[in-house]
Amino acid sequence: MPHVPALLARLRDEPRYLAALAALLVDEVLATPARRLVDPVRLTPLLVTGLQAVAAAPGHAAWLEQRLRDALGRIRPRPTTLRARIPGDLQPLLRTVVRRPYTPSRALVRAVVDQATTRDLSRTILHTTLLDFAKKVGSILPDTSKIPGAGVTSKLFGVAKGVASVVGLDASVEERVRGFVDGAVGRVIDMIVDRVSDPKNAGDGAAFRADVLASLLELPESAVHAELVKLDPAVVAADLHAALVGLAAWDRLPVEIEAALTEVVNGLGDATIGELLAGSGEVEAWRGAVEAELALHLGHAFAGERFAAWLGHLVEGTLPEAQVPADSPTT
Repeated sequence: MPHVPALLARLRDEPRYLAALAALLVDEVLATPARRLVDPVRLTPLLVTGLQAVAAAPGHAAWLEQRLRDALGRIRPRPTTLRARIPGDLQPLLRTVVRRPYTPSRALVRAVVDQATTRDLSRTILHTTLLDFAKKVGSILPDTSKIPGAGVTSKLFGVAKGVASVVGLDASVEERVRGFVDGAVGRVIDMIVDRVSDPKNAGDGAAFRADVLASLLELPESAVHAELVKLDPAVVAADLHAALVGLAAWDRLPVEIEAALTEVVNGLGDATIGELLAGSGEVEAWRGAVEAELALHLGHAFAGERFAAWLGHLVEGTLPEAQVPADSPTT
C-alpha cells in the first residue's frame, strides 16, 4: 500500500484538501433534487421498522426515565423572573403576536368548553353563589315593607328578605336553587361559545392573551421549577413509551407515513435543495460555518487508525467480509 501513507499525510497535514472536500459535499447537497432525499417507498418501511424496533426494545422505558431525571436534575432556577430569559427585543414581538385578533369557530369552542368538568365547575359556582347571595341578602337589604310609599320596591325587598330567611332552613328552597342552576348551566356554556366565537370580541380575547403572557413573564423561575419537579419521571417515561408502542402497533402507520411523505415529495417537484433555499439568505449565512464544521470532523475521522486501515483495504481491494454490515450491499 505505497500510496496510503502519502494520502493520509496529505489529508491530515494539508487542511485545504479537507476544506475542498467539505465544499464539494455542500455543493452536492445543494445540487441534489430535494425529492431524491425523500423516497416514500424506501423511507416508509425504514421509519416503520425503526419505530417498532424502538418500541420493542426492553430498556427503552428505563432509558427515557433516566433521560428525564437527568434533564430535571440539570435545571437550576435563577433568582429572577421568566422575563429575564427572553431577549428584550423579542418581548415586544411576543406581545404583538398574542394580541393579533383571532376568532375560533363555534364548533371548536364548543368542543373545548362543553365538557362534563366544565359543566360541573359552572354548576358548583352558580349554586354556591346563589345560595351565598340569598343567605346574605337579609343582612344587606333593609326591611322596607312598612315604609309608607315604598310600593313595589318595598314588596321586592320584602320578597328578597323572605327568600334569605328560609335558605338553609328549608331544604325545598335549596332544591329549587339546584334545579334552577341545572337548567342554567347549558345557557352558561352557550354564552361562552357565543362570546368567544363572535368576531366582535376578538379584541377582548387578544387582550386576555396579552395579560396572560405578561403574568407568566413576571413569574419567578422558582415557581415554574416547582411545577416541573412535580413531574414523576417514571410515570412520564411510561406514558411516552406506551404512546410509542401504540403508534408502532397502529395498523395504518405505514399507509399514513407513506401518504405524508408522498404529499411532501409532490409539493417539492424537481427543485433542488439550493433552489428551495434561494432567496432565503440561509445558504449565504450558514455555508461557511457548515463547511468549517465538516472539515473539522472529517479531519478527526481521517486521523484515526480505523480510517487508515479502511483506506488501505480500499486501495488494495481487500476489505474483509467481517467488516461489511450484514444489511449492506456487497456488489
